[in-house]
Amino acid sequence: MKIPSSITSAAQAGNDLLPLRIAGVPEHFNLPWMLALERRAFVRAGVELKWHTVPEGTGRMCTMLRNGELDLAILVTEGAVRDILRGGPYRIMGNYVDTPLTWGVHVGAASSIGAPVDLKEVPFAISRVNSGSHLAAVAYAQAHGWTPKDSDLVVVNDLAGAVERLQATDRMAFLWEKFTAKPLVDAGTLRRVDEHRSPWPAFVVVATEAVLAEHPREVERVLKVIRDQARGLMEKKTAPEMVAQRYRMGLEDAREWFGGVRWNTDGRMDTAVLEGVVKALLDAGMVSDVKDVDGAIERLFWTAHQP
Repeated sequence: MKIPSSITSAAQAGNDLLPLRIAGVPEHFNLPWMLALERRAFVRAGVELKWHTVPEGTGRMCTMLRNGELDLAILVTEGAVRDILRGGPYRIMGNYVDTPLTWGVHVGAASSIGAPVDLKEVPFAISRVNSGSHLAAVAYAQAHGWTPKDSDLVVVNDLAGAVERLQATDRMAFLWEKFTAKPLVDAGTLRRVDEHRSPWPAFVVVATEAVLAEHPREVERVLKVIRDQARGLMEKKTAPEMVAQRYRMGLEDAREWFGGVRWNTDGRMDTAVLEGVVKALLDAGMVSDVKDVDGAIERLFWTAHQP
């Protein structure tokens, strides 16, 4: 198994800090990582954590993990499950966020679409294939009686690309985390015509097989740091004000969002939840080569984390 050169070179040089590369989206969910970096908490754990912001989301991060550009990532749960079952060389280390993700279903402000019933067989903008916006769009459509064709899914790279496409197109929808997109709704750039709530935890932390083979203890220390940071944030009375300031959210929106999110602080993950994700992906035709759900679950976890 090939170990990334950035890791082996550091080890050979005898550096005290192990460099690890991690990526996540530029959203409020990842505030615990930002706080840990600012407080040099990873340095105290013996790790030089290098953060990469990826606006394109889970689909792009899956590609980066496959290409050896990352050691860890925070991925939308269903995206991580699907890509691992399709050969992604990384494993789930546990939940990052225990609560589900609420997707807003958006159209351009001037669109003729006025209600969920008008969305049937309307194309969806998606950030990338296997992104959360892709899988959520398919799940939303199927829950409302139709299945999008590949030609109905238009890659727009990120939120900015989706805004540009929706403003130029009368009939197109885009699913994005409700509060991230809300400033655009408030500004009259987009309209939210519906919501979709995934029935499983929003995000998981994954690590590549390469880094786990060589540095499992350091990965575990990273996870302990972030769980401690998340615990402290959830106990902080002024956390909504911090979220509002850092992520340009209205204070009431920040309070509503913060009141409904719970980060994972104990490392536990219910495999029954992942069984539900696998079954949903199978029912949607989003994965193949899965002979049984139990076997699929075993493929998702690092060996030391398998139940």
